[in-house]
Amino acid sequence: MKIRRPAPITERLTTTKLIDVVAADLDIPPAEARKAVMATFGAIARAAASGHDVAITNFGTWRSYRTPRRKSRNPQTGEPVIVPAHQKVSFRVGPTLADAVRRRDRKASIDKAPKGSKTSGAGQ
Repeated sequence: MKIRRPAPITERLTTTKLIDVVAADLDIPPAEARKAVMATFGAIARAAASGHDVAITNFGTWRSYRTPRRKSRNPQTGEPVIVPAHQKVSFRVGPTLADAVRRRDRKASIDKAPKGSKTSGAGQ
């Protein structure tokens, strides 16, 4: 499947707009793009909910972790409360994406560079 020139993004990217951009980039119907986008997000959600990390090269990592039970205070009454142990998820931006954001690179991509090509940060 050949990817066309990426569609420009000029405003906040919601799920619906992301589906439209993916459909335009891949030249596929929005219904197919929706299935792909939702399947991707679903896989990430299932992995995180199962306690697994999700690492997307050149993009970032979703880290799932468990917090222990702790004592806290109700801010309105000052009364002590017990916060039960629970699962949390955090996201750590990868260096390639962080660099693209810093440079405001509107043509940023998370595609891997071809073998033998020099990348920013390689060999420095």
